Amino acid sequence: MKRLCEALEALLARGLVLLMALMVLTVGWQVSSRLLARLSLTMGWELLVEPSRWTEELAGFQLAWVALLGAAWALRRGEHIGLDVLYRGFGAAGRRRIDVAVAATIAAFSLVVLGYGGLRLVLMTHELEQRTPALGWPMAAIYTVVPVTGLLLGLFALESLGRAFRAEPR
Repeated sequence: MKRLCEALEALLARGLVLLMALMVLTVGWQVSSRLLARLSLTMGWELLVEPSRWTEELAGFQLAWVALLGAAWALRRGEHIGLDVLYRGFGAAGRRRIDVAVAATIAAFSLVVLGYGGLRLVLMTHELEQRTPALGWPMAAIYTVVPVTGLLLGLFALESLGRAFRAEPR
């Protein structure tokens, strides 16, 4: 399980870098097209009057994907925020109980709410044939990040739960 999680973490890291780079390009084009539109209006040119409309929608989707997948990556690396001052105040047995409770809660929430609920959301939007307004993409494809993130978070939390039961360090 550890090797699978390590491979998924490496894949996530590469995917997040790619998504961030694409988001920078998308937002860069959005800003540039607005500036070009403003310039064309002041110069009286009719060709570049409208700024890009699809970039705002795409950047929003990219941000959502980065946030959700980034949460899974951060969980795997143990980089989520926490109350370390409170955590350190407990003894080894208390910290172990906290680690078990936190990992179990994250696993349950991730697999049930994000995994199962997200899959139902994807299937429902696919069945309803919902599309994005500007790009015309299927919303089901956009929403797939929710169950994928749920599965990743669940898997990483279960790995963490196993470490907590074996009393391995965070």
